[in-house]
Amino acid sequence: MARLAVVIVHVDSRSPVPVFEQLRSQIARLITSGQLGAGMKLPPIRHLATDLGLARGTVNKVYDALARDGLVASAGRHGTIVLDSTQATASADDLTSAADSLAVVARQLGLDPATAHRALDGAFSRI
Repeated sequence: MARLAVVIVHVDSRSPVPVFEQLRSQIARLITSGQLGAGMKLPPIRHLATDLGLARGTVNKVYDALARDGLVASAGRHGTIVLDSTQATASADDLTSAADSLAVVARQLGLDPATAHRALDGAFSRI
């Protein structure tokens, strides 16, 4: 029997990045980094949608996209199972891209680097 995965994700409805992409990329990173291992079961669509305040269709589309990418497989009534992702790897480029985005937002808001660092430290303490 597959073990139910604990999936810690955050979606920001105010972000210019579509909620679908926020969720898809976060779950993909959890899988490629090994935090969600092969054989683990993702939360049911209905539960994750409710927890995040999203439409079930949005979460369903995310799971479908992850399946197309070869990261998960639908087991029908038994849920969505994480596949072996040893071929896929989390990339330092992913972190660099996220850091670049944070730096752009901080500059756009007129904030100095020290303030951005404090905000990032605060984010780590909240998750």
